[in-house]
Amino acid sequence: MAGKLSPSAALQVAELESFSPKVFRLNTLVEQYAVAKVNSEQTTSSLKRAADQLKLQLMGVGLEAMSQICGTIVLTAGRPGHPGAKTRALRELIGNLRFQLELSIRVVIREDEEKRARAEKEEQEEEDSAESDV
Repeated sequence: MAGKLSPSAALQVAELESFSPKVFRLNTLVEQYAVAKVNSEQTTSSLKRAADQLKLQLMGVGLEAMSQICGTIVLTAGRPGHPGAKTRALRELIGNLRFQLELSIRVVIREDEEKRARAEKEEQEEEDSAESDV
């Protein structure tokens, strides 16, 4: 992670990182579904419930793109079809969700660093102009 973050950026990063264990839980459920030989219905219902809860939480904090991915996970888990194809689709969606979460964290950090660098540059310019006036 970066050096010091502003309080607002640190809060945003902490909020985004709080979703990481939930995404990891979804990943675990997808892998359990992938290895289940029998009684995959129980795993499917757990996966749908967890993805639906995460969808609502993500929507509540304004992360609509990730919320839509969770909705697609719910739909894919509920569809009939070959378990192998379903597993591939679910793994791809989980990978996409993890990538989006990591990208959001990196964007917050980068924007904070740019904002801080811009502020330091403006301060330096003000000091230079004050020295030249003297």
